[in-house]
Amino acid sequence: MNNHQSKLSTQAPNSKRFIACPLCESRVLLMTLNDHLDICPSNKHKTQQKQHIPRQGNTLKSYLSGNNRLPSTANESSPSSDKTSSSKRNHEVINLDNEPATPAAKKTSTSTTGVNATQSSIESKLKEEIAVLKKSAHLPLSERLRPQTLREYVGQQHILSQEKGPLFQYIRQGIIPSMILWGPPGVGKTSLARLFTKEASAVSSSGSKDERPVHYWMIETSATKANTQELRGIFEKAKKEFQLTRRRTVLFIDEIHRFNKVQQDLLLPHVENGDIILIGATTENPSFQLNNALISRCQVFVLEKLSTNEMCIVLYRAIALLNRSRKLLWGDIKALQLSRDIMEYIVDVSVGDARRALNILEKVEISTRQDDKTNGKGNSAETAESEEKKVITLNDVRDIIKNNSDSILNTYYDVKGDFHYDAISAFHKAVRGSDENASLYYLARMLQGGEDPLYVARRMIRIASEDIGIRDNSLLSLAIAAHDTVMKLGLPEADMALVHCCVALARAPKSVEIYRAWNNIKSMLNENKYSLASSEIPMHIRNAPTSLMKDLGYSKGYKYNPDYVDGKVKQEYFPEEVLHKCPNKKELQFLTGKHLGTRVDPDLLKDKK
Repeated sequence: MNNHQSKLSTQAPNSKRFIACPLCESRVLLMTLNDHLDICPSNKHKTQQKQHIPRQGNTLKSYLSGNNRLPSTANESSPSSDKTSSSKRNHEVINLDNEPATPAAKKTSTSTTGVNATQSSIESKLKEEIAVLKKSAHLPLSERLRPQTLREYVGQQHILSQEKGPLFQYIRQGIIPSMILWGPPGVGKTSLARLFTKEASAVSSSGSKDERPVHYWMIETSATKANTQELRGIFEKAKKEFQLTRRRTVLFIDEIHRFNKVQQDLLLPHVENGDIILIGATTENPSFQLNNALISRCQVFVLEKLSTNEMCIVLYRAIALLNRSRKLLWGDIKALQLSRDIMEYIVDVSVGDARRALNILEKVEISTRQDDKTNGKGNSAETAESEEKKVITLNDVRDIIKNNSDSILNTYYDVKGDFHYDAISAFHKAVRGSDENASLYYLARMLQGGEDPLYVARRMIRIASEDIGIRDNSLLSLAIAAHDTVMKLGLPEADMALVHCCVALARAPKSVEIYRAWNNIKSMLNENKYSLASSEIPMHIRNAPTSLMKDLGYSKGYKYNPDYVDGKVKQEYFPEEVLHKCPNKKELQFLTGKHLGTRVDPDLLKDKK
């Protein structure tokens, strides 16, 4: 073995093999040769890539087998330099094992065998990857992209933070409590439940000093398909599983708010006794949809809508997976590339739903894949040039989404959930605050989301009396007319009647005099203050339809107002007991004549300054 080989064999004790790139002659690890060839500076175009090696009479396969040498370069002009370079190249595949020196022929044979073995290993791994991609190709993109570890999980740092995240503290201890995961669609409730169980089980197994540590395993079901009989079977199976294997059963129920009261009550004793660990996922407010007894036995974790940056992270991972599939499964198609503006547009139209965003991305990818296949039928050089020039624009994505959608994109709106009440509350407060633009916005958001227009019309009738009241009596008639229009025409023809009424209510002067007076009276009656709820009606203002009642004094002494000038008489209408018990008669003046309050908002004063 020459000095060159001896020096290199003693430099690195690890078993690594290097090889010179057949295109640029730079030395790279053999294991990364294919990756290097993809980004090699000498490999600038596909058409040139195919001609680099054959032009020299060699191929990559023949070079790897040791039958041919590398292409000559400009530095190999002299015989001496050619001899030196040739000698160098013959030993570019270097064995860095701590082995005794061997003859050059045997060394070359060993190197060639190593190259073939490594190449075979790379091809084997590539085949395995292709097999995995083919196996999951039929699944939705959102399912293929599910995180496999907690590190891959995106979002919900308020509960998963290593510093203050309450859920992470449970994982660290290897404990899984019964819990309810409450959040909007597509934020990762199911994925979090799976990863939580997986990570906690691993921690419990590795960190426990018990000879038989407790493990966890998950049973997944949905409230849309699980019945009482199936639940009882799960409970029995969970008991036997723990007795035999010390594995505790985590029962994950998706859409748990769809369970009726009987089904929810069925869970109570088994959660209480620890037969199962319940993880429920819901998009509805647990306070309204779940039994208080069940909520008291579970911890409620609120999952937040993913931010724009978090959604973009999910989309970038999806694009990487799609491009890998495009290359390995569907041929060497041009990689899908989307600008940041396009990504943010997809995030906006998906309204914080990662699953919906991935579905949109899949539509875009399939459409561009079809375009690539169509363009590939022409001249290869022209196709390559057109592919370089063609860039997916924001308008292209808009067209793809519209063409593949059965209907217009609706905003995220749940007619029966919390958002139903939150939106109508926001609409009412915007009208009360005389913000006509915000009022229109919430009206549009409700109608676009599928809200019942009659529900909105009924609320506007209420607003006309509650917030405008006697300041503009005509608006009550307008609100009733808008309701009748919706009844007779329906949407979309009646939408302008709702808009008309909405703007009129927002612009009208406001008065809550009658609203406050009415609430004050009801409050005093509920407390029976000054015997308002129990005092006797004065005899002189009682009705006397019979002679017996007249003889008893009913209606005696009543002054009929229309018989007097301007209808004015001295006559008391409140019960005598109330007048006697009420020290301050002003308390009985429910209508004060004040339409609004007297407070001044300090923020307005700051703005004026």
